[in-house]
Amino acid sequence: MASLTRRQLILGATAALAAGLVRAQGAGEWPARPVKVIVPGGPGGVLDTLARQLYARLQDALGQPFVVENRPGANGLIGSAAVKNAAPDGYTILHSTASSMVMAEALNPAISIRTLRDLEPVALSSVGGVLLVVHPSVPARTLPELVALLRSDPDKYPSYGSWGVGSNGHLTMEWLKQRAGLRINHVPYKTSPSLLTNIVSGELPIGWVDVVAPLGFIEQGKLRPIALTGTVRSPRLPEVPVLSEQGYPFTAAGWQGIFAPKGTPPEIVERLHAVINREQVQPAFRQALLQANVPPAQAVSREAFVQTIKDDLAAWRKVVVDGNIQAD
Repeated sequence: MASLTRRQLILGATAALAAGLVRAQGAGEWPARPVKVIVPGGPGGVLDTLARQLYARLQDALGQPFVVENRPGANGLIGSAAVKNAAPDGYTILHSTASSMVMAEALNPAISIRTLRDLEPVALSSVGGVLLVVHPSVPARTLPELVALLRSDPDKYPSYGSWGVGSNGHLTMEWLKQRAGLRINHVPYKTSPSLLTNIVSGELPIGWVDVVAPLGFIEQGKLRPIALTGTVRSPRLPEVPVLSEQGYPFTAAGWQGIFAPKGTPPEIVERLHAVINREQVQPAFRQALLQANVPPAQAVSREAFVQTIKDDLAAWRKVVVDGNIQAD
């Protein structure tokens, strides 16, 4: 399964940052007015929180407001469409996720918005995982134990939940089903809070959630974390192993990234890329990531970001095809 490697993370990052800052001189007066940032998620979530932290720093660095506008819905497609159709002048950008930018397209290649065709990748802002949790009534504490339980008593645990068809949690679980020979049905939820509520209540005792919302419930013993996607354990749940550490080598991670409309002047794209890479490794933003239970960011070249998108599209598409997963 493709993912960012350490080599990719540092590939050209220092050189790209220096070169980008030099090329930024060609960006003219941009930004000369406020920049709109479309976030395809609701207020208060991990995506929204980290976006607001980052763009507060960009506002200070560039001297113009970066105004976050939440456009949730359709697994991110509403927000992506708004940016795709915006003027390519650097004043409308997208801050989105792998779930919206890669997994949605892997699920449906005929989708109306295709990431590399319709948008310009600007920068990778964070990389992290999603969390598999169970209600305490489920007698499993590790992934191998949960797999054994689902094999031995599939009728007792017929379903699991995620925050939607094509989401990171959905496709990861479908991959796990393929690898482990499980039969368990997917229940997609329209919102993450409703999913979390049903797992905590025990109504649907198994599900995939983000790494922040369940922290309080985990601390109170109302949820048990089983496994994390990606390659690095989360800062606030260091005792929870990733899938690969539990016998299921799954290295693809979730990420957040910034995109601009196709045709945005390269000087503006390069300037934005350079400033984001500079700001996201500063101590204040790194602390914001740790608070959001996301590993500290590293500067990544635009070329490495594009390659990650390509690799992830291929990897997730294989999961979809092998599992015969259909879009709604």
